[in-house]
Amino acid sequence: MIGIAIVGIIVLLILVIALFINLSPQFGKGATKEQKIEYAKSGHYEKGKFLNRVPAIMDVNYWSMIKEFAKGGSNRQPNEDIVVEKIDSLAIENHDPSITQLTWFGHSAFLLEIDGKKILIDPMLGETPAPHPMLGSKRYSKELPIAIEKLPFIDAIIFSHDHYDHLDYGSIQKLKEKVSQFFTPLGVGNHLVEWGVPREKIHELNWWETINLDIIELVCTPARHFSGRGLFDRETTLWASWVIKGKKDNIFFSGDSGYDIHFSEIGENMAPSIFH
Repeated sequence: MIGIAIVGIIVLLILVIALFINLSPQFGKGATKEQKIEYAKSGHYEKGKFLNRVPAIMDVNYWSMIKEFAKGGSNRQPNEDIVVEKIDSLAIENHDPSITQLTWFGHSAFLLEIDGKKILIDPMLGETPAPHPMLGSKRYSKELPIAIEKLPFIDAIIFSHDHYDHLDYGSIQKLKEKVSQFFTPLGVGNHLVEWGVPREKIHELNWWETINLDIIELVCTPARHFSGRGLFDRETTLWASWVIKGKKDNIFFSGDSGYDIHFSEIGENMAPSIFH
């Protein structure tokens, strides 16, 4: 009887997990067959997976990592709330367009004000970077520099990849009506469409592709990382870094990238216009 009960609990647990993954919008949406055919033309997509320039070996004992995470430990987070410096919507609206300014929102989220444009980068503005609040740690500050609802109209959002600490479902739900355009690496746009962002507002780029936001030039550049939001979609969307070329100032956003040859290639290909 004990054995039957254990099997029953395991089956129930598997069923709950399966239902959660299939019914929760947090996981986004995968590529169609037609899209996969197009991805194969990218130069770094094989057998349904995107590839790093140099293979990244992930020798990780996930069970040990999960146990360590559950056990907790000291020195893993601040002992008290980190107080943030507040800004208001008028300060953003009236920002001097000749001055380039970055405001950090925690994680890898930034508000970039450049050449009169307001650009959000990897806006994870929610409390927990996970598909469910119980599956992750809360952010270190209780407040943001400015609440999402008080942000003025945003000209563009740029994403580096689809991990939860860079692409947040709840943040997109609150932002999607006040953003003009979205720029993502290949495949990430499918999540946005699933979450209600019109396809015509989304621009998906391959490494080294360039697109303009008025006078600002955006270059999707390589990174060494991986992607995935569920149990079985690892490396099915592309990860990237970005070069943002303004009239006067230039920004390089590395995303989550391990060191590799792409850093020197970006420097060589972009110099002297970027790194000066």
